Amino acid sequence: MNLSSLRKEATDLGKLSAATSRMTDLWSFIQLVETSHDVKQVTDLAASFCVQSGSPGVLLAAMDFLGMNYYEKELQLVIERNKHSLHQRNRSYARLYELIIQYQAYKLPGDEFERQISRHQADFPEAKALVLIGRIYQHFHCHDYHAIGHYLDELQETIIFIKDYLLRMMMTVRMDKLLFQYHWKRNELILARKHSRNILHHTYLPGQRAVQHYKMGLTFLFDDKIASFSHLAEGSKMAKQYHVTLLAQLLDRQVLPIVAAHFGIPHAYLTDDPHALAYIEYQLGEIDNAKKRYPKWKPEKQTAFYKYFYGLIHQNKDYLVASYHLFIRRHKDFYFSRLPMYAIQKIDNNRPSTI
Repeated sequence: MNLSSLRKEATDLGKLSAATSRMTDLWSFIQLVETSHDVKQVTDLAASFCVQSGSPGVLLAAMDFLGMNYYEKELQLVIERNKHSLHQRNRSYARLYELIIQYQAYKLPGDEFERQISRHQADFPEAKALVLIGRIYQHFHCHDYHAIGHYLDELQETIIFIKDYLLRMMMTVRMDKLLFQYHWKRNELILARKHSRNILHHTYLPGQRAVQHYKMGLTFLFDDKIASFSHLAEGSKMAKQYHVTLLAQLLDRQVLPIVAAHFGIPHAYLTDDPHALAYIEYQLGEIDNAKKRYPKWKPEKQTAFYKYFYGLIHQNKDYLVASYHLFIRRHKDFYFSRLPMYAIQKIDNNRPSTI
């Protein structure tokens, strides 16, 4: 297809519709419209194109594109269209994609996910890659991060054979997300940030970029205040712009206020979140108020983060030690285990000398 001639043709919506009706892949559409639209307009137009297109190639890549950019209503429509497609490739990928969504949303027990994914016929490279990624998700869900090594070579080799450029690129983004998580949990920050930057490079996956700015900002908690705030603020901005609502709320109500207090600027953000307020009050020296906002939970509800914040606010070393062990032993999280570790060291250093 001659894209330069199509660009000249697409001078208004009517001509754009005529030009795109002949397109059989999503990336060509994005290239067509990107010259005269900003990123938000391009992704919105691409989402509409995904829903309206009758091309099997477009509909196949559309699921990942819509899912990664949080077009949830459009995604459900496209999944249903693919499930009823005349093409086995589309039907197979749609069923597998839906299966993984259900598992990640905790709507499908692990044993049932294993049963269904094991019997799935991965006859096409994109389906095979998604099966491998689903396997890795299973291990990561159990905090077994080392397992990625068992699948990585096969996953990389499989991705190469995906013919559709955009689908191949999005599958590579999935792999980078997994590698980022693996290295981040191991406190291997140089490698983690390398994979994070790979994700941030993809202009037309703004939903993923918003999430990755959030995670990238957290990787700088112990070494770079400016970099941390830069990424978190960009994540918040993008989450609002691209309607990643839950992320926007999480950043504005909890993450940004807590991180600001962590870096010694507790008045930087307003929030009504009780846990964030408790931490801010602790940093301001209003310990009694902070303790009231952070009461003791039932043991079964006490996460590693809860134990950390409770131990910090109440200056309870036992809780901090328990938090550290939870991070290390249960979650295999050597990055966030530094939070209780540093708090324990501070308590020990402030203890009056007995000499």
